[in-house]
Amino acid sequence: MKIIVLTVFLLVVPTIAFGDSSFNGKVTDSSDAPISAAMVLIHWDSAGSTVGLTTNVGIKEDLVIRTQGDGTFKVVLPPGFYDVFVAARAFSPTCRKIRVKQGDDLEVTLRMSPDPIYTAEMGDRIEAIPLKN
Repeated sequence: MKIIVLTVFLLVVPTIAFGDSSFNGKVTDSSDAPISAAMVLIHWDSAGSTVGLTTNVGIKEDLVIRTQGDGTFKVVLPPGFYDVFVAARAFSPTCRKIRVKQGDDLEVTLRMSPDPIYTAEMGDRIEAIPLKN
């Protein structure tokens, strides 16, 4: 029991001390089917921090991750404004601006549409091509 409490304490205290928050996402197609191995790029928008906005701490380097088999991803971020870009094979890229507040547990679903160029080129053969990377 002491080990569990200590583990929870060690995981929670740094989040509270530094103000980091959980950002959970899911990438799906237009029919809500998950898209695995999609590339998710998270870029901090530093606007506002240069004029004293103390709630826009952000990250200095872009973060690039891949979605899991069920289309989900999870990262821990400091408070701030972020641009989230998503790209996957056979789909048009999409993006969204998010705001992470201190202590948040933010959840976002990003929906992607099949790319018209890919659809036009592949026609009826789309079913036969695996979309996983």
